Amino acid sequence: MQTASSRERQARDYLEKHRIMELLNHLTSVLLFVRPALKTLGLCIADEVLKDDGHIITLDKFRDEVNKRTQEIWSSF
Repeated sequence: MQTASSRERQARDYLEKHRIMELLNHLTSVLLFVRPALKTLGLCIADEVLKDDGHIITLDKFRDEVNKRTQEIWSSF
């Protein structure tokens, strides 16, 4: 029977071999930077006016949060 650490190592090796985390990171970046994707996903419409409630998520804030969460995921391995 395999130990949990052995299975975790196999999972980590698989993710690294197939570059899954890089793919997820890339897809997140594409979603962010390719604005037409937002319309395609139904997240906003062309003439929608977004009101500022004081909690605007800037590109820098979003990128930092994505990087922080990615680091948290990788550090669990």
